[in-house]
Amino acid sequence: MPKYKQISMIGMLAASVALTSAGSLDTASASANKNSGPSFTLQSTFNTDNKVPIATPLWSAEIDKRTSEDRLLVPSVVGDKNVYYIKSGKLIARSIETGKTLWLFGSGLRPASVVTSGNFVYVGNSNGVVYKVNQSTGKGTQIYQSKDKTMAFMKVDAGMLYVFSESSLTSINLASGKLKWTVDSDNAGRGEIIFLDDMLLISTLESGATMMNTFYAIDKATGKSLWRLGGSHDKLLKADGDRLYFRNDWPFNGFSTHAAQIDIINKKTGKEIGSRGYVENNPNIDPSQQWAQDVTIEGAEIYIVTKENQVYSYNLADNPDEVEAVTVGDAGSYLTGPYNGKFFFQNDTNNLGFHGRKLVDQSYVYYEGLDNPASQVNFIDSGMYVGQTDGEIYALNVSTGNAKFRFQTSSRNYAPFQVAGKTLIVQTEDKLYGFRLPDELLEPIGSGIEGEFKKVQAGLMINGKKKELKTDMLTFNNRMFVPMRLLMQEIGAEVSYDAASKKVKITYGTEIVTLTENSKTATKAGNNIPISYGPKTLNGILYAPIGDLDKLLEIDVEWHQKQRIIAVTTKVK
Repeated sequence: MPKYKQISMIGMLAASVALTSAGSLDTASASANKNSGPSFTLQSTFNTDNKVPIATPLWSAEIDKRTSEDRLLVPSVVGDKNVYYIKSGKLIARSIETGKTLWLFGSGLRPASVVTSGNFVYVGNSNGVVYKVNQSTGKGTQIYQSKDKTMAFMKVDAGMLYVFSESSLTSINLASGKLKWTVDSDNAGRGEIIFLDDMLLISTLESGATMMNTFYAIDKATGKSLWRLGGSHDKLLKADGDRLYFRNDWPFNGFSTHAAQIDIINKKTGKEIGSRGYVENNPNIDPSQQWAQDVTIEGAEIYIVTKENQVYSYNLADNPDEVEAVTVGDAGSYLTGPYNGKFFFQNDTNNLGFHGRKLVDQSYVYYEGLDNPASQVNFIDSGMYVGQTDGEIYALNVSTGNAKFRFQTSSRNYAPFQVAGKTLIVQTEDKLYGFRLPDELLEPIGSGIEGEFKKVQAGLMINGKKKELKTDMLTFNNRMFVPMRLLMQEIGAEVSYDAASKKVKITYGTEIVTLTENSKTATKAGNNIPISYGPKTLNGILYAPIGDLDKLLEIDVEWHQKQRIIAVTTKVK
């Protein structure tokens, strides 16, 4: 027996050597691989290199598995204490805290029809019947039947239930359960619904000589069609009072001059009241190759992402042809943004993982552990949640890039991540999971550039006298921002603010300076003067970088690091 074991080990070693050398030796040996072609090896990290902790779910539950015929991942609906979803045609209520099944209701129900309002869940079936189900008991009653006996999806807003069937849109008062109005889909659109103060804005794709994206405006009170948006527009970017900002996506041609065209629409009439082009095209390149891949408006800033993954930032108050854009460039493929003062890009090497680029200084923030392409990314407060195509999910801190945990699933696709209380809800292709989140990921966080403002403890001294400010100063990109009105009062300047134009007028001695909120251009003696950052309203207080006020008002400003005091010396004539 010992001799047999020895021969076996030698034989195994010989086989190993033969296999190792087969790809590199040209031999007629029967044990060698014949006709071997070229090969490829990706130099990647090993599994053991990943030090991100592996989490244990609080609970998991089976859901209907996606198939090649049914690939739509309809997100579960998260309530205060329960999560609701459809499995095998039944509505299931599951405790977010324990994962325990609380009750089941109905049959033949449609996943896209589940909505919650108050103490009830509303759900519909494929025959157009709508049920009202008590969240505590699971008992339900029928409240509506669509005339065409079909059901597409449902939405809830301001005490009203909106039911979309194949041919109509219906509004139902949830308090009384009574039908308010029904409108034909040909006059209301069939796509995504956006809720504005007094109207519904419904997108729809229409075909003619060319395919067009358009929007219908519907009066919430009556169901009356107010207007149909002309041309073709892909999404609503911002609603600001009676001004609606849309991206014009009419097919580009040889006459297109900019990478993105933004139309401003009067909310009451649906008529265009303004239009601006952003990022001028290179005349030597076909305009169709310069179409911006994404446009986003957040607050007072508009961001244009070009096909070259360059981000151009403008203030909406500025004429883009007269000001220089703030730009962020990256070699990786664009993912999304802005959030927490960053845009996010896939890593330029093999698309494994991704990183953030800060808007203020273009510095990098790398995200720990990510090592495969992402198929789902969501930002919620301080948390960034990523689902990779290898089935691994990550929970990370969006500010620091630190990964708090990971977990391996069998999925390549995910519904949007959701957070309820301290629980992360993860929905894969065949399962629902609950994970406990650390407190640091639940901290509220600012988005856009404002997410980078931080409070700072600093004193203020004017002409040698210490002043008490009841409002905190802020730092941003190594600049000190001060509450403008309080500072102006302390140095004896008069300040007036026009809410309509968002202009600030400062009268200081013989000088008159005008600034516009969020604009990087000030006016003094009829001349435009560039400034580092426009005044910005944060928490209802107007802030401005004190260094710009130094330049505009001819005051001396010094920062005493040791004492942490800003010393201002006035020069009023």
